Amino acid sequence: MSVPPYYFNAQSVFQNIEAHFRLWAAETGAEQFVVGISGGKDSAVVAALLARIFGPEHVLGVLLPNGLQTDIRDAREVVQLLGIRSLEVNIRPCFSALLDELRPRCDVSESCLINLPARLRMSALFAIAQCEPQAFVVNTSNLSEDIVGYATQFGDNAGCYAPIQSLTVTEVRALGDWLGVPAHLVHKTPADGLQQCSDEERLGFSYAELDRLIRLNEGSAEFREKVQHLYRINRYKQDIVQMPHPLFPFPNFVASPQN
Repeated sequence: MSVPPYYFNAQSVFQNIEAHFRLWAAETGAEQFVVGISGGKDSAVVAALLARIFGPEHVLGVLLPNGLQTDIRDAREVVQLLGIRSLEVNIRPCFSALLDELRPRCDVSESCLINLPARLRMSALFAIAQCEPQAFVVNTSNLSEDIVGYATQFGDNAGCYAPIQSLTVTEVRALGDWLGVPAHLVHKTPADGLQQCSDEERLGFSYAELDRLIRLNEGSAEFREKVQHLYRINRYKQDIVQMPHPLFPFPNFVASPQN
């Protein structure tokens, strides 16, 4: 059987997300939705989805800088543009206090310094959600990042619902364009804000290359093996953290058994 040509229809995808999200909200009793707003494309698109589907009055955007955040203006622009409620909570005091407790007891690694802020943000989001009536934390992870493990387990990949987790970076951008999110937010250089380099610089390849492999199976044998390797060694993150709503089947190389 031949595989039909790949085509991404943002309106159709939005309708699928809306239908499933409304059903999930009805089943869980969700009335308020808490989302971390970083200033990047993923959180901007997720916040725009929430505002469009449930109304801005049901969305709480939380800005969580770790001390000084250079692109905090982008995050503030998102909440202002969408008209959603917002809170700004600086995690630096908590981050610094925890490091002060850790350093006399263990050698604090670079990985700890990179991932700890994401996990503190997760804790803050769930704490805030528990202060709101019938509120749930919404995940902002996307498929491209998850396939190569570019996510902090129990950090930025934590949430109660994951509306864009089955969309590639390319598709998230297309959906953001369709939703009317400003281009300078949707198409800004992806960066986690935790390191002094972009996501693509750290990965060693572009999301455009990765997304072509995921959806079109395009790429060299060497690149395919590199992505397969990253998926195999990071798959445990997704095996433990189960998220609903796969809009698309995973590609064949992802579905293959681990070696």
